[in-house]
Amino acid sequence: LVSAYRLAGGHAYQISVRRRIAFDRRHALSGRACAVCVEIGVIVFCLLVVGLMVLLVESEPMRKERESAGVALTGFVAILIVATCALAAIALRRMVRRWRAASSTIFTSEV
Repeated sequence: LVSAYRLAGGHAYQISVRRRIAFDRRHALSGRACAVCVEIGVIVFCLLVVGLMVLLVESEPMRKERESAGVALTGFVAILIVATCALAAIALRRMVRRWRAASSTIFTSEV
């Protein structure tokens, strides 16, 4: 809900602006909204793959390889994983905002 003012005839009138998600073919089921949903799915899938990779690397059969890699390389990989997750979270937030914009209708009314 956003409030704004409109001047008409020298008087200020308050206007409220509301955004609501419309589940129809022109909004939530539009091509743009569906494309954004696919992008969100791809990002979530990539996060799941990163999580499975972490579980695999931390497993007991991989202990010997972890120890032979050294602390520096393991730390570098950990930094890359944290950076990937942070950037994926930012991208998810952006994609959800894009989907909300693509699938919403805007209502304005004078208060």
